[in-house]
Amino acid sequence: MASLDDVVDDLYGGTLDDFVARRDAAVRGAKAAKDKDTAARIASLRKPTVAAWAVNLLVRDDPSLADALRDLGEGMRDAERSLDGPALRELGTQRRALVSGLVARARRLAAAGGQKLSTAASQEVEQTLTAALADPRVADAVAAGTLTHGTEHVGFGSAAAAPDDDREALMPEAGSSSASRSRSGGAGEAGGDGARQGGRPGAAASSAARAGRGDDASGSSDDSDDGPSSDSSDDSDSSDDAAGSSGARRTRSSSSGTSARAAAEERERARRAQEAERLRHRHEQAVAAREAAEADLDRARTRHEDVATAERAAVATLEDVEREQQDAYAAEEELVQALADVRRRLAEARAALPRADEALVAARTRARDQEKAVRAATRELDRATKAAERARDQEQRAVDALP
Repeated sequence: MASLDDVVDDLYGGTLDDFVARRDAAVRGAKAAKDKDTAARIASLRKPTVAAWAVNLLVRDDPSLADALRDLGEGMRDAERSLDGPALRELGTQRRALVSGLVARARRLAAAGGQKLSTAASQEVEQTLTAALADPRVADAVAAGTLTHGTEHVGFGSAAAAPDDDREALMPEAGSSSASRSRSGGAGEAGGDGARQGGRPGAAASSAARAGRGDDASGSSDDSDDGPSSDSSDDSDSSDDAAGSSGARRTRSSSSGTSARAAAEERERARRAQEAERLRHRHEQAVAAREAAEADLDRARTRHEDVATAERAAVATLEDVEREQQDAYAAEEELVQALADVRRRLAEARAALPRADEALVAARTRARDQEKAVRAATRELDRATKAAERARDQEQRAVDALP
């Protein structure tokens, strides 16, 4: 009995019309082998839609297609995370060209398998391939070659609109929520924060300075409030001590305000240094992502050129084979006609052979008769010749006998 993997490969790699019949036959084989679990699992296999079957044909016809979809999709996601507008436009063009070419190839493969893709089925194939470019999970499902229905990805982000937008249009606007920033990508968030915080490098420091001055002013106002109340509550004998105490409090308040400003400035410098380090780190990540996307793009271009070259060579080979096939058919037709002519002539010769044999026998008979007649005439001629000679001899003797 075949394994479950072999059965799945046979079902989803075969024709669509007899899918149910082949599945039922596999179930009966598993039951005959006393493997009820495998039989149940085979029976649960769903017949694919026409579009899903066409996508399965694409992957099984060209196993490298799954890697091409993964690489191009990863390149587009990297370019989107790094907000690389030119790369997104280039990859978007590649995506459209790849998907349209694959849909056309799916139509040809489906026609060869006895199915004609309708307009709706072709659109479903296109949506499924686009979803595979957008979602690695869909790409893995496509690579398995066992899809049962098409899928559509919604919310691919800015990649779909990237070919017509600038880099700035991909960055989140000021005041956007964390959800909108996450949709724009991690590198985009870094760029947005850097732009918002790097635009006014002295804003935080000036705010801290104002805060320090506010603390100082509030301290002074508190001290001034305390001073008059102390003066009004103390008597005239303790006025000097009250004035000294109030001056000490103002000195302590001034020292406290200076320390607060220094601490605020130190905190601001530390925060700015930390923010600069964070921005540098994000910038390095964006640069690395862009370089990786460019490398993936180069590999994708190389693969595309190789595939295009191989396809052209295959088309040329196919044309040569078709011409050779036509020549072979023509030669076969000529040989068939020549064979028919030879057979006709052979039949005529066989039909004429008895008549020729009869004529030959008759001619031989006539020839023998003629030979006999010639021999008889020859004997008669010999006799006549001898008689003539005898007559001449007698005549000569008679002449000699005359006086």
